[in-house]
Amino acid sequence: MKHIENDKIKVILCFFFFYFGVIFFSDICFSQAVIAFGDSLTEGCGEPDLVYWGECGWENRSYTYPMWLETIFADENQEVTVNNFGRGGETTTEAVNRLTEVLNQPCNATADYVLLLHGTNDLFHHTDPGVVYFNLGVMIDIVRAKGKEPLLATITPDPDHPWKEIETTNSSIRSLASEKGVSLVDLYSELAPYWYWYTHPAGCYLDQLHPNTHGFYAIAGLWHKSLSEMIKKPSMPWLMLLLKPPLK
Repeated sequence: MKHIENDKIKVILCFFFFYFGVIFFSDICFSQAVIAFGDSLTEGCGEPDLVYWGECGWENRSYTYPMWLETIFADENQEVTVNNFGRGGETTTEAVNRLTEVLNQPCNATADYVLLLHGTNDLFHHTDPGVVYFNLGVMIDIVRAKGKEPLLATITPDPDHPWKEIETTNSSIRSLASEKGVSLVDLYSELAPYWYWYTHPAGCYLDQLHPNTHGFYAIAGLWHKSLSEMIKKPSMPWLMLLLKPPLK
């Protein structure tokens, strides 16, 4: 009788370690990496002594949506690394020429998703919106050729430069997302009604193009909304099926 009770205890202990071991290793095996690719709206800014280009993009930036995006996932107990490859002042033509190099970085080898936020600098230089449309399409094709999934964002407001054809360009970006079958993150539509509050008080750029920390958090939240539907950690039943012995 005592022998049977000991066997029961062993079974219970084995199940305990097995169950929590599966959970632990599922967190490790199913962690995700995301590439944030864009201009200064992606790069962000921060204190000079805390900002540097690390082994995998910008690190320790206090005003940046990639940092907040990673934080939002962490708050949900999801291990998602967001590599910040923003470059201030970059146009879409320059971005096309840089993208392959970024995708080939060793730290991006396991990244499954690429967030594309470009175009405002083209419009600053009076570039035709058609050029933005074309170059973003090229970027989508480059990302997919590398076996990764792109997400495309509309351009955020810029009250400081009213000559920018933002609404026209965003209309073409929405069309491009539909034509290419990529997930659209419509930052402009979601943020424009509140942009004054996202730039007042001003962030570290001290203008109305780049948001303050609340604005960057809002941008991160919208990226998260789309990504969270795509990044799914396998459920326990699925894992149990994997580990179930074959039928005889």
